[in-house]
Amino acid sequence: MMQKITVALIVVMSVTSGAFANTTLSETASPISKITQGHGASGDTASSSSDPDVSFRVLDNGKVERTNSRYGIVSTIDPMTDYLKKNRR
Repeated sequence: MMQKITVALIVVMSVTSGAFANTTLSETASPISKITQGHGASGDTASSSSDPDVSFRVLDNGKVERTNSRYGIVSTIDPMTDYLKKNRR
């Protein structure tokens, strides 16, 4: 019985390991996803395809600046803080 549970656990872990955000993103991930999940380098920029007025830029300190030029709104996102907040246990 324990052997069946162990095998089932290993199978589930191997199937789901790629779905967690702390692993590398696939090459097909959008530039905005890469930037907002902390995989962008300093100076990387991306614009939203659905709303061209919204753009994202990685700052030197690792935070992400989100700018909406239509409304003049600028907000700062810290991907590491968001990641830690979502994964508290």
